[in-house]
Formats: sequence, structure tokens, C-alpha cells
Amino acid sequence: MILNVCMTDKIHNEMVFNGQAQIVPINNGYCIHMNGNTDLKWKIYSKGMIIENESDYRVVLTLKENSGTKGHIETEFGKIGLKCETSLYRINKNSIEIKYKLIQETDVQLFHFVLTNKEDVSWKALMFN
Repeated sequence: MILNVCMTDKIHNEMVFNGQAQIVPINNGYCIHMNGNTDLKWKIYSKGMIIENESDYRVVLTLKENSGTKGHIETEFGKIGLKCETSLYRINKNSIEIKYKLIQETDVQLFHFVLTNKEDVSWKALMFN
């Protein structure tokens, strides 16, 4: 299934992606695949998600609300481990919202994204019913 979606970076108030995304069922969830400046996949499950972002390097994050999880960045020089802390994971009728921190030693970065479905299809109905 192809849907028109828009992803917004809430911290910087900028649109990250606006276009068509491919929605594919995966084991107990769905993969939302957006291909723009980077190859971005959100693997959505009822209790958490996996983000895969591939450009000059590859980032894989496992995120679960109110849980410490792990992720990593793969570069030409090797793999860098990350700690993830997710403070918000919400699936609404037309949006999926995620807010998390990435921690590497003493470096902390905060991220907050909203993926909005511009079609008249509910994310919850599509994915979990």
C-alpha cells in the first residue's frame, strides 16, 4: 500500500519528508518505508518501533516508551553503540509521534518526530486491527 505522508522534526520545526511512503506488513506490525534524501524505515509495533536510516552511514534504533534500549551507527570506520531513552511513543488516528534521546558516553541528543498520514486512513485501524 502507498500512502502520502509528512514527517516533521518538532525540535527544529522543519519538514523532514513529504511524499509517498510504502506500507508493508511485517511480523506483528508494519514497515513504513520513506525514500527521499535518505532511505528511512519505521518498523511500527504496538509497544515500540525500530528506526532504520541509511545515507552516508546506517543508523538502527530500537525504541520503546519509558524504556532504555539500544541502537547503533554503522560507518566505514566501524560500529558505534548508542543508548536510547524513549519518553513518548504515540500512535494516533493520523499520526505517529516519537520523542527520544540518543546517548553516547556524555553526548546526549534529543529527537522528536511526528509522521502524519495525509490520507483518510487511520494508522491504528491499518496496523493493529
